[in-house]
Amino acid sequence: MKNKRIEAVKEALRQPSTWPGMYPKSFISYDGVLCHKCVRDNFRAVVSDCRTGGPWNVKVDVLWEGEYFCTDCSAEVESAYGPVVH
Repeated sequence: MKNKRIEAVKEALRQPSTWPGMYPKSFISYDGVLCHKCVRDNFRAVVSDCRTGGPWNVKVDVLWEGEYFCTDCSAEVESAYGPVVH
């Protein structure tokens, strides 16, 4: 049986944007956001934690607006509409 979260992570690494719309896909963990490089570099831990619920357990979603930084390496993570402007 396939784990839907793991399949979503694999798909987001292969196709980093949604279709239609071309919005950037992001990896959201229980304590923040992870960049594509960190998920790729720690893929085995991500797969394991998606099965067991550990700290690298991520879901794939679109960050619509705001400034986000990877909780692992501090790299900026792209949101669909950029930072919130007041």
